[in-house]
Amino acid sequence: MSENRTTRRLARLVLAAGAAGALLLTATPAFAASPTIASNSGGANIRSCTSLNCGSNGYYGNGTTVTMVCYKDGDWVNPPYSDYSSNRWFKVNSPTTGFIHSSLVDNQVSTPRCP
Repeated sequence: MSENRTTRRLARLVLAAGAAGALLLTATPAFAASPTIASNSGGANIRSCTSLNCGSNGYYGNGTTVTMVCYKDGDWVNPPYSDYSSNRWFKVNSPTTGFIHSSLVDNQVSTPRCP
């Protein structure tokens, strides 16, 4: 079907649907929750590398929104030092840059592997 015919057909459908159709086309989607710190211990250290042996660059309390930059597999961390066993760490910014264990980040979004 040509672009012109498709456009005309869509316009007829919207007109036929009336105001309800127009609302459907202009409604904005709900926003997904941002990645935040959620830990059984109340927060998370921001590490300089992907290990508990690395120094802390700071600390984010529960509910702190973070920007997930990328992920890197490092040392395995198991409870009670994490909420679940994993070797996945996320590099985050907001405003301190560093690594946080994956179990401590809620509402995770897809991120690339760190270079």
